[in-house]
Amino acid sequence: MVSIRLVEEPDEESVYELVTTLMAVSLDQKSFHDVFVQNLHNNNVLYYVTESDGCVVGFASLHIEPQLHHAGLVGEIQELIVHETVRDKGIGAQLVSRLEQEAEKRGCVSIEVTTKNFRIDAQRFYEQVGFKRTHENFTKNLKFIEHT
Repeated sequence: MVSIRLVEEPDEESVYELVTTLMAVSLDQKSFHDVFVQNLHNNNVLYYVTESDGCVVGFASLHIEPQLHHAGLVGEIQELIVHETVRDKGIGAQLVSRLEQEAEKRGCVSIEVTTKNFRIDAQRFYEQVGFKRTHENFTKNLKFIEHT
């Protein structure tokens, strides 16, 4: 059975493992911890985990902020990760649905997500759950992140 719940501080290690595995990077654990705790206490950031048989198998984050060009609140899915061993079981769709419900409840006018160009499966997934391609995203790294 799969359940979705808000993240708690003891989930940090599981979330770290999911994030670093997906991104194939080694993140400084103290810096990760600082951001993790700061966001846990931010009312405009929602973290959820999905559990299966007592193990964390998914993670999603929703960041809500007012944006002038939308004249309202916008929810942004900044992370959505399902462990590779349980993909294609509807867990990602359940996480997106939960984030959409929370965004609507908080008055968001839209919800957005960005994914890497090479993540074709993720792009297909987001289209399947109702997202439309509307933007090009540009990134400039200001700090080197070591890839493992």
